[in-house]
Amino acid sequence: MDKSFKKWLSGVLLAAPVLLTSCSLNLSLPEVNESDKAQFVMQTMTTGQQAYYQANGQFANSIQGLSLNANLDTGEYRYSVNTEGQYAETVLMTAAARQDGLPSYAGVVTVSHTAGGVMAIANICKTDQPSTEPPALSSTPVPGEGLKCPAGSSPVR
Repeated sequence: MDKSFKKWLSGVLLAAPVLLTSCSLNLSLPEVNESDKAQFVMQTMTTGQQAYYQANGQFANSIQGLSLNANLDTGEYRYSVNTEGQYAETVLMTAAARQDGLPSYAGVVTVSHTAGGVMAIANICKTDQPSTEPPALSSTPVPGEGLKCPAGSSPVR
């Protein structure tokens, strides 16, 4: 290295801490509303149920059975998980709003036996208007269309 480069480099190294400490990084996270949190929880439970079924041959019959590491006891939503059938081959999950002004959610995961094996079918629906009652989902797929949301609700993507 030549002398001028060494001098420049030592100047940069001496000045760098001063320059860096004068910079401030301002990170702000976007506000997440309660409805978005509930939607995320429903998507997480649906994915968790599919993984649980693959590992255990049946769905988890409780939120604790999914081993979700989250506090779901909120003032905004009441969550529930209910299995159907002797071998728990269908699970219904709900997030019922506890406050006015929030939508409610319902999700279903069911298995369909096909010639190629077992296939899980899932759907989550959100009420179109604020409601303390989750949509009344059917666990029976419509041939060629899969699981549908009832009137007054829309699929969550």
